[in-house]
Amino acid sequence: MSTPPGNTPLAPPAPPAGPVIPLTPEVRAAYQDLYDSMQKALDSNMDLATIQLLNQWQPQIDLVLTKNDLYRLTQDTAVFAALKKQVCDVNNGLRTLQGQVSSIASHFATAAAILGAINKLLTLIPGL
Repeated sequence: MSTPPGNTPLAPPAPPAGPVIPLTPEVRAAYQDLYDSMQKALDSNMDLATIQLLNQWQPQIDLVLTKNDLYRLTQDTAVFAALKKQVCDVNNGLRTLQGQVSSIASHFATAAAILGAINKLLTLIPGL
């Protein structure tokens, strides 16, 4: 089948770029920072929903870091494939986690607004 003059055939869309394996130092540092941030949040958080979310994803991030280190040491193709899958799975999950944490944060903003309104009211009514 020929293409009419002046028209160019449409190229199929390029597949999304996969993660660079092994992780670049900057990306590995970002995963480590996220892991550390989650640990700090777990150490200081009492909100059950937040704790459950973090407990679900922090070990997955640890696996990315561990598999990346293992691949750097072994250069094994099976480890490469496992790391690539782990990174893709974790990144997809982090998109979901991002939305969930944003939802939790919006509840804190709402609570702060309510507390502000209560404080304002109580300061306006002497003797309470």
